[in-house]
This record gives sequence, C-alpha cells and structure tokens, in this order.
Amino acid sequence: MSSLLNVEKLFDLSKNNYSFANDMIIIAGPTGVGKSKIAIELAKKINGVLINADSVQVYKDLFLLSARPSKLDIQQVPHFLYGYVNSEINYSVADWLLKLEKTLIDIELKNKIPILVGGSGLYINAVINGLVNIPVVSQKIKNESLSRFNDVGIEKFRQINFKIDPGFVQNNYDKHRLLRAYSIFLETKKNISFWHKQSRVRSVNKNIYSFFIKSERKLIYKKCEIRFDNMLAKGAVEEVKKLHYLNIDRSLPISKSLGVKWLLNYLDNKISFEEAVILSKRDTRRYVKRQFTWFNHNYIPYKTLILE
Repeated sequence: MSSLLNVEKLFDLSKNNYSFANDMIIIAGPTGVGKSKIAIELAKKINGVLINADSVQVYKDLFLLSARPSKLDIQQVPHFLYGYVNSEINYSVADWLLKLEKTLIDIELKNKIPILVGGSGLYINAVINGLVNIPVVSQKIKNESLSRFNDVGIEKFRQINFKIDPGFVQNNYDKHRLLRAYSIFLETKKNISFWHKQSRVRSVNKNIYSFFIKSERKLIYKKCEIRFDNMLAKGAVEEVKKLHYLNIDRSLPISKSLGVKWLLNYLDNKISFEEAVILSKRDTRRYVKRQFTWFNHNYIPYKTLILE
C-alpha cells in the first residue's frame, strides 16, 4: 500500500491534477482501517498536508487512545488540528469547523493540498453539507442555563427541556446536549429542532473529492483489538489516570470516548481491568458497525477503496 504506484492508481493521480487553491481531498472510513497511512503516502506524492476530522484526536490528553499520529508521521508530512483542545472543553463540530476554515487559509498560503482524514461522520458531513446557522449563544445565557441545571438536577432539567422540544429530548438526553438546547431556546425563543430544520450554510469553499476506505468488517475488528492491546502495553492506563486525577466530568465527550469510559470505571473500582478491556473492545466493534451504517446512508464517495 505504501508504493507510490498504488497511490497513483488509488487516487487517480494520472487523471486528476489536484489544486491547492481549489480542491480538498477527504479520506474517510471506519476506525482502524488504515486511513492515515494511506493519506500520508498520498500527501508525499501531491505536496499535501493532513487535517484531522476525528472528534477524539482533537484532545491534547489523549495520544495513545485516540491513535494520534506519531512523531515519525508528523516528520513525514505536516499535520493540522491534532491534539489542541483541553479535556474539560465540550468541543463541538461548530468549533472544529471554524478552526478548519482558518486552517485552510493558512494551508492555501503555503501552496499545500488539504487532505481531510477521519471517521467522525458529523465532522465530515459538516464539511460537505455545511451546518445549520444557529445564532451564537451569549456567555450570560450559558451561565443562566448551567445555573438552572445545578438548581433543579438533571431529571427535572430533562422535563423542562421535554416541554420545550420533546422530539429532541427523546434522542438527546445527556447533560451537555440538554444545556445546549436550553441555551439556544433562551437565546432565540425557538427550540433547537426549529433551527435544525433551517437551511444549512456551507463553510468550506472547495471542490471536494471524497474517498471511502473500507475493509472486511471482521478484519477491522481484529485490527482494532490488536491496536487496543498495543495501546495498553504502551501506557494507555496511565493516560486515563491523568483524566481520573483531574476528576473530569463524565458527561464530557472525552470521558465517553472509546477505551476511556471503561478504564475510568476500572480506576473508580467499579469493574475489573479485564472487564474494562472486554467492554472497550466490545464498544469499538459497535462503533465500527455504526460507522459503516452512517457512511452507507450519508456519504457518497467519489471513489471507494477496498483494502484486503
């Protein structure tokens, strides 16, 4: 796969003269399939750079468990939007998209071709189809929402939100989504479902070439299990111990990410280490399955690449 001949064929380099000013390449696919290695080889061939489109790889404190690029990877080609967000931040796709817009400007000034790499459907969908243009919520309103939440507790807060937007609450019931929905209602006097029905605003003004990397699902499961064992051998538990020491809010995205959730439970003495490993691998398999489902229904690739 690392041969330039293969990369030329896979990405139609003889046919497509990718432009740094006009084009963006997306290399998407399930976790563990090998997207980053392929993207690096492509970047070396076309003077490209890699941009992260994985919602977990944005966090500073998760290097091993997010499978972030190694020092060797970064030495080969420039990487952007990896490991720059603090763990306690509830980082949204809107936050990432804003950062991406600024990053693309910098990359274009360097005459580099952007290659977006990842498996987070929300991020990829935002690039291709844009985001709903929900008005910005003021910090005052955010503070009011949090104060109300702290006063009444999560169950009562869910009931309050249910009266405002029953359809949304049925499928979104964790703390941060409820706070977001309530804040939007206070700010705009319209519920979040109303805003989701409005037309989307596309922020990335590029011709997009969307590639989908896939492999036989059982093979990906096996690769993910081996990768998780390697993460543990290299110190993944110590990585999670740092989050545990910080008493990180368990409703934050980083606390619920693959591997982290059950290792935190292990460090809380709620389950054994063996159970944490089994449950983490189970969740990874389920995540891969959900990724396949999402891509099958929501992603129309310019070309699908099947790895054996």
